[in-house]
Amino acid sequence: MLKSTGKYALLSILALSASACASAFNGPQQAMSVAEEHPISVDSQTVTLTIDADETTTDLSDMDRARLRAFADAYLRGGHGALTITAPSGTEQDFDGQEMASDIRKALNEAGVPWSALAGATYRTGGDANGNQIIASYTHYVATPSECGDWTGGMNRKYRNLRSKNFGCASMNNIAVLLADPHDLVAPAGVTPRDATAAVRSFEAYREGEVKASEIDNEISTEVSGGQ
Repeated sequence: MLKSTGKYALLSILALSASACASAFNGPQQAMSVAEEHPISVDSQTVTLTIDADETTTDLSDMDRARLRAFADAYLRGGHGALTITAPSGTEQDFDGQEMASDIRKALNEAGVPWSALAGATYRTGGDANGNQIIASYTHYVATPSECGDWTGGMNRKYRNLRSKNFGCASMNNIAVLLADPHDLVAPAGVTPRDATAAVRSFEAYREGEVKASEIDNEISTEVSGGQ
């Protein structure tokens, strides 16, 4: 029979062997996808445009109208939420500021921003020098990728038969740069309702046996047939 010391040593060896066989070499922490290992962070930023109200005139200058058109175009391409027009309050020039804010809202609407997307607000100036400024603002989102070039832990990854630590990092950086609207990573874009009139018109044309191909398609088909 084995002595007590030998028995305890043998049991310890068997326990260590069993625990080694029970756990996998690579765990869930090694099963990260490229997107998880090189995440793209999305942050909201506020875009502003400041226009000085001119007390000598009630009309927007040509330069201001051009800036507002560019601002409206940027909002329509990547803006989210309301486009807010903030006018001064608390000075003798309140009327001028409110009138200018009204002209700015009208100019933005003429540039394509719907009335429902325009909002108004005021700020207290306290009689300072900037009390005649109207501020247009909206929120947009910016995608920031993770940094590449981390060469640490290379041997450990090779030992575990894992991909390189930088694998896929360049692709995730390219995706972050090419995103038309980074907000799509936060929530899916809204879907406009389908055109019921077009669907009915197409169904009626199909039922009556009308040709669906356009004139250009017919011309292409004729040229291909003639070439053969």
